Amino acid sequence: MSEILQKSVYCTAPFKGLTIREDGHVRTCCAGKTSLGNLNEMSIGDIERSPMLKKIQQQMLTNSSHSENCQNCVENEKKNGLATLRQHYLKFYPNIDPSQLELNFLDVRWNNTCNLGCLYCNPTFSSTWVDRLHREKKILPVKAYQDELLDWILKQIHNLHEIMLVGGEPMLMKQNYALLSKLPENCKISIITNLSYDLENLPCWNDLLKRPPEMISWNVSLENTGEKFEYVRSGSDWRQVQENFALLKKHWPMNVSLNMVYNLLSAFDLPETVQYFHKIGVKKFNLFPVEQNFQIELSNFPQDIRALAHEKLKQAQQIHLDSIPAEDHDLYSFQGLDAILDSILENNPTTTIDLKEFDKKIQWYDQWGRKRFADLWPDLNDLVRNHLKTCKSPASILK
Repeated sequence: MSEILQKSVYCTAPFKGLTIREDGHVRTCCAGKTSLGNLNEMSIGDIERSPMLKKIQQQMLTNSSHSENCQNCVENEKKNGLATLRQHYLKFYPNIDPSQLELNFLDVRWNNTCNLGCLYCNPTFSSTWVDRLHREKKILPVKAYQDELLDWILKQIHNLHEIMLVGGEPMLMKQNYALLSKLPENCKISIITNLSYDLENLPCWNDLLKRPPEMISWNVSLENTGEKFEYVRSGSDWRQVQENFALLKKHWPMNVSLNMVYNLLSAFDLPETVQYFHKIGVKKFNLFPVEQNFQIELSNFPQDIRALAHEKLKQAQQIHLDSIPAEDHDLYSFQGLDAILDSILENNPTTTIDLKEFDKKIQWYDQWGRKRFADLWPDLNDLVRNHLKTCKSPASILK
């Protein structure tokens, strides 16, 4: 039965896992585009039995791979020849029961509670930004459905093979402490964290240490060091982060990676950042382009600036390759770097930023830090300003 299903199922995610978003929406996976329902309006049991989930499952069984829910993976396969998440499910969870959802993989984001206000984040993912912008707290730290959801997970926790703890900041959420105390020993735990808290004194610290170290992966969101890190990751403490990296190196030396957001504030320091983390034993890097931040997206800057950023990116790539044995290059590949290298020099003459809007954005950023952008990046500040003074944006040309 399972062999027949493997040939017709496009992806096993709708039978094997769920993603719980910070706003209460539930999806088949983190790439799924269709909400199965919202926990603020439906119980998790109702969502488990929802017509939408049954519809998506049926589409998988009939190989309807172009359903709306799966467009992200479909588009990635067309563009890059692969869809990592789909391949992960098919490799590790190939056998399904078409009549039910078996919770083997869980991506849970209890809320948007976060101790930082990273400059390119927003109120959806950070309660700090909610407070800063004085917005009504639509995503509350405590929600009516959380106890019911936690109970639902705990009742089938023996089925879990993998869990991703995401936020906000997942290591500050009490529900995750409950999970970490109950998860099976053979369950893989992936934590996406800013690492800017007192790790050793968290309520879950002893539960983390009891587990086989190879079963826990730490994905640290970070792309700068020192005072620049504190500027970009507003509210952070570089000293605390360094202490926590020392703990990770001691207890989980092979299971630490960086999730780095590529943008103007990280691009020109990238070689030094990569070199620093290689020296302290971090060998895994994931690079993601910044989203919805026009004024710091490299693609919106003049060609000369992009060419310099491209050169820095190549330097970072070479430092990474030189820091690991040749036979380990595949094992420690720099995820996302090649795609950004390919795109950064693409001609984009219709979206060039002008100096006025750049200054406005930087002034907005400066108000949240102890130091100003111009003090921390004096050479970059001069470089950008000199180029933008002689560059007119399409908007100004039209005027």
